[in-house]
Amino acid sequence: MKKETTEYQKGLIYIISVYTIWGMLPAFWKLMDNINSFTILAHRIIWSFVLISILVWILYKPKDLWAPLKDKKNLLYFMGASIVITINWGTYIWAIVTNHLIETSMGYYINPLVTILLSMIIFKEKMNTLKKISIALAFTGVFIMILGYHKVPVLALTIAFSFASYGVIKKKMNVNSLMGLFYETAFILPIALSYVIYLEATGEGYFISLDIKEMLLLIGSGAATSIPLLLFASATKRINFSMVGFMQYIAPTITLIMGVFIYSEHFDKSHWVTFGFIWAALAVYTVSNIMDRKRKEVA
Repeated sequence: MKKETTEYQKGLIYIISVYTIWGMLPAFWKLMDNINSFTILAHRIIWSFVLISILVWILYKPKDLWAPLKDKKNLLYFMGASIVITINWGTYIWAIVTNHLIETSMGYYINPLVTILLSMIIFKEKMNTLKKISIALAFTGVFIMILGYHKVPVLALTIAFSFASYGVIKKKMNVNSLMGLFYETAFILPIALSYVIYLEATGEGYFISLDIKEMLLLIGSGAATSIPLLLFASATKRINFSMVGFMQYIAPTITLIMGVFIYSEHFDKSHWVTFGFIWAALAVYTVSNIMDRKRKEVA
């Protein structure tokens, strides 16, 4: 019992740490706001692949590494996952370097509700009335912004739907997190590598010109991507998934606070209305999860 308690405590520390890191990561990407967001994305893919490859070769035998490729479905899942996570990463980076932290935060607040919606549509999962209400509240807020203030939160919706789609593909994939991430980055690697080689050949890169600060930041993007994902995988093995879901609001809350109070992004009436509906939706969603957990404990 004591060992289980210790493992659970480790899981809590890991999950709080990873969401805090994700919430504060915009400060890291902001250090590269003088670099084109496509360049940052390409290097993020390359250096993530390098770091993950080292871990995979250390932890797995060659036969284990190639085993997932025997299933043709996995190939499609890897390709799909690489596409949607690249869209997510690219949108996220572009939003941050162009001073859209508030909309980035909105996207990750909406994400769990989009995940519920996709679960209903794709996996035919039944949702109780409270969860349906939470989805309706969240999208009411978005529609009010669109109709009343003529602002479509494109970045927020792209971030939310791309990451939720990534979650759907990962659910279908019968491969562990590290191996999955290895192949996801491997599939998009040729494009990223070709783009970086082109930049270096035309003198627009940062390695041949030896811009040390930019080089270190771009290389560090691999660790900034991979380490939180590995911490996340470790946390999910030690604590129940409802706790993982509940803690996820740490990250967008930190990002929102940074956007408003550190980077002085404008938070107007349209944001208050939209976020008000989203926060109400999350409150209803959380209550629903608590009630579901209590029912299971009683049963």
